[in-house]
Amino acid sequence: MPPKKDLKLELPHALVEAVKDKRVVLVFGAGSSKESTNEFGSTPPDGNQMRDKLAKKFLGKNKDERDLQTVSEIAISSGAGQPQVFEEIAKMLYGFKSSAAHRSISQFMWRGIATTNYDKLIELGYSDSPDSKQVCLPFVKDLEPYDDRLDAEQNPVALLKLHGCIDHRLDREIPLVLSHAHYHRLSDNRKLLMQRLQGWAQNSVLVFIGYKLADSHVRALVYDIDPKNRPQWFMVTPGADEFDIKDWATRGVDVIPATFGEFANALERQIDPLFRSLSALTSQGDQPYQKHFRTDDKGSDFFRQSIVDDLEYVSSGIPFDEVEPKKFYSGFDHGWCGIVRQLDFRRIASERMLYTALAVEKDELLKFVLLQGSAGAGKTIALKRAAYDAATALDEMVFWLSSNGSPRPEFFSELFSLTGKRAILFVDQISLHSEKIRRLLESASSTGIPLTIIAADREADWGSYCNELEAEFPPEIFSLRGLSETEAEDLVELLSRHKCLGMLKDKEKGEQVAAFLDADRSDRQLLVALHELTLGKPFENIILEEYQRVLPAAAQRLYLDISTMHQFGVTARAGAISRISGVRFEEFESDFFEPLRDIVKVTTNKGTGDRGYQCRHSRVAQIVFGVACETDEAKASQLSRVISGLDAGFSSDARIIEGVCRGRDIANQFTSIVPARRIFEMACETSPNSAFLFQQAAILEYSHRHGSLVAAEALAKQAREKDDNNHIYIHTLAEISRRQAVDADTRVRKDQLRSHSRTLLNEIWLKNSRKDLTFCKLLVDEAIDLLLALSDEPKDHEIIEFDAKVDDALERLQRASQDYPDHAEFSAEEARLWERLGDGSKAKGALRKAIRARPRNAGVFLRLAKLEKKEDTAEKSLTALREGLEKFPNDKSLHLQMGLRLLELSDTPSQDVEFHLRSSFSAGDHNFDARFYYAGYLFWTGRVDESQILFEEIDRRSNQDYRTSAPRYEDVVTVKLGNFYGTIEKKKERYFFVRYGGYPKALFGHWRSLQNEAYDLLAVNDPVAFRIRFNRKGPVAVEVKKNPTPRT
Repeated sequence: MPPKKDLKLELPHALVEAVKDKRVVLVFGAGSSKESTNEFGSTPPDGNQMRDKLAKKFLGKNKDERDLQTVSEIAISSGAGQPQVFEEIAKMLYGFKSSAAHRSISQFMWRGIATTNYDKLIELGYSDSPDSKQVCLPFVKDLEPYDDRLDAEQNPVALLKLHGCIDHRLDREIPLVLSHAHYHRLSDNRKLLMQRLQGWAQNSVLVFIGYKLADSHVRALVYDIDPKNRPQWFMVTPGADEFDIKDWATRGVDVIPATFGEFANALERQIDPLFRSLSALTSQGDQPYQKHFRTDDKGSDFFRQSIVDDLEYVSSGIPFDEVEPKKFYSGFDHGWCGIVRQLDFRRIASERMLYTALAVEKDELLKFVLLQGSAGAGKTIALKRAAYDAATALDEMVFWLSSNGSPRPEFFSELFSLTGKRAILFVDQISLHSEKIRRLLESASSTGIPLTIIAADREADWGSYCNELEAEFPPEIFSLRGLSETEAEDLVELLSRHKCLGMLKDKEKGEQVAAFLDADRSDRQLLVALHELTLGKPFENIILEEYQRVLPAAAQRLYLDISTMHQFGVTARAGAISRISGVRFEEFESDFFEPLRDIVKVTTNKGTGDRGYQCRHSRVAQIVFGVACETDEAKASQLSRVISGLDAGFSSDARIIEGVCRGRDIANQFTSIVPARRIFEMACETSPNSAFLFQQAAILEYSHRHGSLVAAEALAKQAREKDDNNHIYIHTLAEISRRQAVDADTRVRKDQLRSHSRTLLNEIWLKNSRKDLTFCKLLVDEAIDLLLALSDEPKDHEIIEFDAKVDDALERLQRASQDYPDHAEFSAEEARLWERLGDGSKAKGALRKAIRARPRNAGVFLRLAKLEKKEDTAEKSLTALREGLEKFPNDKSLHLQMGLRLLELSDTPSQDVEFHLRSSFSAGDHNFDARFYYAGYLFWTGRVDESQILFEEIDRRSNQDYRTSAPRYEDVVTVKLGNFYGTIEKKKERYFFVRYGGYPKALFGHWRSLQNEAYDLLAVNDPVAFRIRFNRKGPVAVEVKKNPTPRT
């Protein structure tokens, strides 16, 4: 039976409800362990008892009046050493069993748990309770993958071991926080653990258990966070008097006079098990609007001046300045040209809005509808189309409010007296006129004047600036979102008609439509696509205007912080934003939700319980960061500021750090290296044990034009020290040595550094593209150095050495390209070699002299022919190849290049071409490119059967990745083939087959290759014209056109 005192304990209702809602964080101190016992019935020692045992063991004193921190520090420094002292602490704490209270807390759902105890009694309490509601996951250091571990469990609860754990007592990064020195270095490798607790404390109910009222840990948290900016906290302690209770109450902490066990019993008693698991003046002549007048009155001067100054009367004769379609689709039209010239297209949402606005009940005085949408969604054009259609097609009396106009009640009063009809007022960006519109509606309501207002605005601006208007006159709201497929088809038709398709002009219609429906265009906003296609107003300007309209300034800053993080495709955690911006989630909901409506959305992480923020699209976030931080200083300041508030234990934060701290990207983005370095300094300070960050800082140094290879080497060495076995960091050191060799002044120094680079590379035993690329670069560097060292009259041995080095480089590059066919870096490196070899006459002169010096293979002839072809000297290129074939008549590479050169210059089949192409491969070899070109040549010459047999061999024997699809562009063979005609034999969902008489098999065609018709309208037996290109299986139909012009 529980003690009498426990039966009387009633926990505060607010605390009980917080436990039910999983909003409580338990923080345990030493006193919480005193109810546990070992097999002898003893309880764990308190601080004084630990002190005395350490004093006896290491100082030879039975009792010591000094505190535990002092005694332990003396014991460690006197010769015992830290491991021995920690071992003694562990002996004192092992063998104790979890108490009933420890097991009891496992039956509730907690926001989190933290402890300054070294023992494992909390973990034991969970493991001893098979029906615990959560899985307890202890965290002892910063670099542990925090949310990854939590996400791996269904109902996790994090346990933050703030002062260490006996199971990790020998980990030098996180010693037990025992002595004064340990307390001084508490934040080392535990800074993020403390920040996580502080993050919880901002919006959670903290319950301190087992702490004394004077405890420094409790007071530090209480003093750091203003009670006005957090929930009520509680302290469970049995030794509080009325003065203690009153004192703590002033600090937002209610004292519960109870032991840990009594508190746990009260929880079980007050919370049913069912609730423990959750979840200028116009002329006097006739005006168009006068057709609505019921008298001959022309209206007052005020009336007519209002139409000049404030309003536009919308009619079929509305004046406008001509605008080229291209400019209209680029966003440059601010008048009515696009509407009158019908350059716009039908928007379903605006049509529904217009029909609703005009459907007025007999006794309905006021009508107010609102079209909402994000920046660039097309609201203005849609609103103008609705206004124009209402005025022209439906003969309504329509006015458009000018951007700087005032909708004066007196005007509409006089208008009604002149017409006796309902006026329809269209208002774009109504948030700019909110108070004026409210007064107009109030006047119309009080005077009985019928009025319809049709408006448009961004949802965020409406929410921020139109609260009073909405409260008094709530509109019926319509949303203009992304394009529907029908709308996209209509738009493509208009763009095609006006020759404004831009980059999409060469694509099929299906692809053109799909481009406007692409989800990556910031939720398919119209202006994004239009600016990209028509090269009009940059999308960045739209986002900049949106960013600048966000008010107040604090909301704008918050938007930038969120964008800085979300540009990397991850959520900006509320905890990180709170540390960076000082804006807690509750403040976001109360103060910033409306200004950022439709700009920022809120998410919840199911594993950690953290709230987060996202922009509507990561691409928008990138643009916000770019337009808001245009200078190096601004970028560095913002990025450093954000990094300072991140917690690398969260995968989202780690990804942001990694996304920001990319050495090559930062080198490309920053003109000056000084602010760029500050970013890495902050990052390395935030995560001092991250080898990745030091490596990327090294890459910044060797990639930036103002960087230091000395600094790069030092940083790379630090990275390797932190992760000695990681081949990536070894490779970085090798790459730095290679670059140092390029800059070295003497050949001896160059050779030393390249030798060192190769030594490092040979330490990497894995087959790795980075390693092979650096080996290739070393050879190319050496070849270039030898070329530059050649005199005007080089000796034969110099030529031979140079040519051999070029051969070595090309051989290594060719082998690497075969090993890593998807790595473009090797092709780029070969291009660098050829570019340097083509610098002036020295390279060609050297190659020609190498030819005279009896070259060992055909490579020198191929290189010279390639250089001559690059300079468009075809005859000289052919001469080099002929000379090569005289020396090496059986070289297949020479035959292939000779055949292709002759084919380029020939309009008809040639025996010479065929001979060389046929000689470029032999049975059983792997020269599939040679076979491929010869098979294409055979097709061109009409020897289709032979061509088919050769393509079948290629398909059967080549690597599965070899030429799986037809190339996008013509090659030396297909450019000669012309057009073909056939019919559709078979059609599938995404491909079809064309039958034509010139090939034994039907030709494959991808649905995207259909050019002048929607794929849905293509049918079997439809006549088509097409061109042919080849893949590994043979001819493929491309550039397919339905219903071709009849052949003449």
